[in-house]
Formats: sequence, C-alpha cells, structure tokens
Amino acid sequence: MELESEVSELQHHLAQVDLLTGTTRQSHKDVLGILLLKRGNLKFKMYQESGHSLPHIHIDYVRENHVASYTIDPAARLAGNLDRKYDRTVTEWISSHKEKLLNLWVVIQAGSEASNLVIELAGDA
Repeated sequence: MELESEVSELQHHLAQVDLLTGTTRQSHKDVLGILLLKRGNLKFKMYQESGHSLPHIHIDYVRENHVASYTIDPAARLAGNLDRKYDRTVTEWISSHKEKLLNLWVVIQAGSEASNLVIELAGDA
C-alpha cells in the first residue's frame, strides 16, 4: 500500500511537470503553449495567440491536435469536430475553473510566466 501511494504521488508530480510545456509549433511559428489538463484521451491546452482576443482553450484528442476550441466565458464550443459526447465534460470543467482560466489567459497572452497559475489550476483538477 505504501508503494502504491508513493507511485501515485510520483505520477502526480510528473503530471505537473508535463503541464508546463515549452513552445509548440503552430501555423509555422513558435508560440507558447501550455497543457492545462489531461483527462482520459482529452488534453486541454491554452496558447499565446496574437490577434485572438476571445479567451478560449483548445482540445486535443488522443494524437489529434486542435480537434475543438471552447470559449471560457461562457463555456461553449467555439469550433471543431470533437465528438459532441465530450461537450458536457469540457464545458463543466471550464465553468468550474473559469476565473483561473481567465487569469491564465491574460498572463499567457502577455507572455508572462504562468507556471504558478498552471500548478494551482492542476491542483484543483
């Protein structure tokens, strides 16, 4: 039982490291991309995107990137072809973390350090 607890704690710490990604390729330019949460086959991500004033997140499904985008306030599908059966899971998570996601959006769009906010958000997930 103790080993199981230690493994679980290690997985939690490694997941936090994964959440703090570096840069990612998007539209042939480097942009800051942060993995907010992994939930099953879904990955919730946020990017620093010039020209995007509407706060939103991106969803990856398994190995497919950007299968959908969801606005933060209100939590709703913006675009994409993710199976509709996931809409409720995604929008409920966004709604329950709306204030933190909006704060994170501002910080990321400004290009500021966001690791503390991501860790705080991950702790609530």
